Formats: sequence, C-alpha cells, structure tokens
Amino acid sequence: LASAGAKVQVPSSACAEPHTRPSSGPMASMGAGASSGNIALRNCVQKSLVFTPELGKTALRVKSLHRDCLRSVAWTKRAYTVPLPEREMRALVSLAFREKSSISDMHQINRLIAMGRMELEETLMLWKGESHIMQLFETLAEKRDKIAEPPPTFLDTFFDGK
Repeated sequence: LASAGAKVQVPSSACAEPHTRPSSGPMASMGAGASSGNIALRNCVQKSLVFTPELGKTALRVKSLHRDCLRSVAWTKRAYTVPLPEREMRALVSLAFREKSSISDMHQINRLIAMGRMELEETLMLWKGESHIMQLFETLAEKRDKIAEPPPTFLDTFFDGK
C-alpha cells in the first residue's frame, strides 16, 4: 500500500482511459480527468484493493476516500457547473460520510468503500451527467434540512390542529 504522497505506478490496463469532451460547448475547455491526476491514480489503486477484515485498515481507507472526495469538490463544481458554493458541497459530502459512521459490519463498510470509489471514478471521468450530480447534492441537502428541523412538540401539533 502506497502512502498518500507517494507516486503510484499503475498499469495502463488497470484503469479506464478518460474520455474527451467535444471541442465546443461549456465543457470544451475542460478535458476529462482534468482533476484526475493523483486522485484518479489513488482511486484506481484503492478501488482494486481486496476487502480488509481489520477495522484499523478500513478506517484509513474511509478517511482516504473522504479526503479524495473533498479534494475533488472544486473540480466537480467547475466540470458539472454546480450552483452551490464549494463550502456547502463539502459540508454535504461530509454529511454523507457521517450518516454512515454508525455502521460496524466490516462487509458492509468494505462494500461502501468500493461503491464510493466507483462513484468518485465516475465523477472524475465525466461518466455522470450534470443531472446525476445535481440530484446527489439535492438529496443530501434534503437530508440535511430534515436533520436540522426539530421534531414538533405537543403544543406545536396542538396549535396546528393535528
């Protein structure tokens, strides 16, 4: 396992080649994988790791995925023209990770890590559409709003006539 700052040698057949965008339109100046660099290479290597049975190693993989997702927010905002501020996008990504923090089953954690790496790869390689990214952030924002909203008290329901 390579450290976070180390260069990683990946065989060319191990990862999918990035697609290119058309020469005109809003994405003309931004080729696929513009964010990719080290994040895409690390994502490719991490995605191919076997499942880990130890919680300590799994925690490192979750933190690595979380950091990679947060680092790719700025690029994702530009590539998919997301109207949300970067700070809010990062908060929503962190909310998605915090939501799953109570899971203790190792198989489920490993499955979520693999799914997260695949989602990140699809985002970085521009395999997703703008509607997919917007739906993700809208869903996370709805969950955040639902968490922030306190449950109604007895008097609230009484005055509402329910």
